[in-house]
Amino acid sequence: MRWLPAALWGAMLVLIFYFSSQAGSPENSAGWIRAFLAKFAPALAERITEEQLHLLNYLFRKTGHGTGYFLLTLLGYWAFRASFGMEHARALRWAAATSLMRAIVDEIHQAFVPGRTGTPVDVMIDAVGMTLAMWLIRRRSPGKPP
Repeated sequence: MRWLPAALWGAMLVLIFYFSSQAGSPENSAGWIRAFLAKFAPALAERITEEQLHLLNYLFRKTGHGTGYFLLTLLGYWAFRASFGMEHARALRWAAATSLMRAIVDEIHQAFVPGRTGTPVDVMIDAVGMTLAMWLIRRRSPGKPP
């Protein structure tokens, strides 16, 4: 079971690459939101304007960025601790550094995907997710005050 954290971390890296490789991704997620609303809130789906849908889609996508990198950092820390045997502080540094590098590379990659753009704002949103994960890890670490 020592390999499980590293496998999950690797799977998350692949998942991020997959989502960042989707051409026209904003249109896809807007379609998902529209279908979700039609199924679970049909009255709202009928009244929502294009501008409101655009804002909802934007918030959904940016929340996905932060959440994805929150999870990547948690999984990275777990992998560096359990799979690679690093001590707490070193594992946390490596989890943060690799997540940040992945966020930067992800935005550069998106600049070459049709219908996508790479922006420093997305890296900052990713960094918020990473920071929250690091805060949680530090807070829950043995021997550290809550």
